[in-house]
Amino acid sequence: MNTFSILSIFILISILISFAIGANDETFSTVHGSKTLTMREILIFATILAILGTFLLGRAVSDTVGNKLFGSGISDITENMVLTVLISTSIWLIISSYLGAPISTTHSTIGSIMGVGILIGGLNGVAWLKILEMSFWWVLSPIIGFAVTYIVYKLLHKYIINRLKGFKDFEKTERIFAYILLITIGLTAFSRAGNDCSNAVGIVIGLDTDISIDLILFITGISLSLGIIMLGRTVIKSVGNLTELVPSSAFASEVPTAGILFIGTFLGIPLSGSHMLVASLVGLSKARKAPRKGGLIKIIIIWILTFPMAALLAIGLYYPISLISF
Repeated sequence: MNTFSILSIFILISILISFAIGANDETFSTVHGSKTLTMREILIFATILAILGTFLLGRAVSDTVGNKLFGSGISDITENMVLTVLISTSIWLIISSYLGAPISTTHSTIGSIMGVGILIGGLNGVAWLKILEMSFWWVLSPIIGFAVTYIVYKLLHKYIINRLKGFKDFEKTERIFAYILLITIGLTAFSRAGNDCSNAVGIVIGLDTDISIDLILFITGISLSLGIIMLGRTVIKSVGNLTELVPSSAFASEVPTAGILFIGTFLGIPLSGSHMLVASLVGLSKARKAPRKGGLIKIIIIWILTFPMAALLAIGLYYPISLISF
């Protein structure tokens, strides 16, 4: 198969997987839950940031995913391996989106890479030390999200909210926080797009072809925005309803996610924005001593299943896909 045909196939798969990522993107859930923007306004804002973040920030994480996760048991990354990882990741993302559960694109992609790596190269087919290094950030980032949100919320209430006098004062303060929230969520969405799409299509970099990563990143940014527009509202509503939100409390939950995601994406570390945000919302509920709404158990179950399900999908799909002649 010639270079043009290979390029066409991977562009089509990149469109599919980035669409699935957008469908599962809960970044704007706190904006929806706090009623800061309407769903229509959220979708417009999200579209712009998805394209910019993917194109401008995506290269570093793409390089990590594409070149550093297969082990010594894999001598060459083939087109069939890449296709298997992309398709199995997108299938699990779409299933989770249908269930209204936000999952980690990072975990889906790396679970698929692990499945293919083990199938072809055995235990040496996976770069376990690199995955262990990333696992440290996967565990630490939700803990930071929980703790920072808890602290920020307590400080806001102690020094600002509890000193307000009357409903008009409260309303004015919350309007100010609405603008601050939009700036914070903008940084989150910008970083999240660069991290998530790079997780998904970075595997393509491992191929020795003339495919332009800039072209793929630009196309996936557009596809990501389409996924948010067409299917993303289900997950946005699901996560936004985990606890009661107003702009100030939504801001408290977004601070750690925005900071960690931006730094991680800049440094090329694949991270889970979903895990950080949900952990932050749980920390918010704890700080407020408010009951959480339903849905958390389902989200946790889907999280636990992501690694093994993505790996099993990849294992099951590899041999049928390997029949394709590149």
